[in-house]
Amino acid sequence: MTKHVTVAWDKEKDFIAVDQDGGGQVGITGPNPEGPSMGASHLVLAALGGCMGTTVIAVMQKRRKYVEAFEVDVIGEHLDDWPKTFTSVHLIYRIKGTDIDEKMMERSVWLAEERYCTVSSTLGLPSTHEIEIVSG
Repeated sequence: MTKHVTVAWDKEKDFIAVDQDGGGQVGITGPNPEGPSMGASHLVLAALGGCMGTTVIAVMQKRRKYVEAFEVDVIGEHLDDWPKTFTSVHLIYRIKGTDIDEKMMERSVWLAEERYCTVSSTLGLPSTHEIEIVSG
């Protein structure tokens, strides 16, 4: 069974997570938006996306790269039977900016996953990812 959350950056410092299965929203690094929230298992995915996302943005800012837009889709696979434990996650990073290349993004994702993201380290799930650099 699959659950899907998108975590989007607002160009300042805040990330908002949207439950793609039920439409609930939650503020990851800022205030909560109006409307329904999301269930606990979706919050786990949102926390992972927010943690990974804040690190990627921090690395880009440290390298003085202009980021126009950034979001992370977090897709979690879980068991059908209770307690419906997550078995793996797939993250899709979408970034639009100036002078950002695949190698730079791979390094940023590696730093987030292996060194800085507490949530990723705590979950310890098998994960895969892909990077989409949006031109324009």
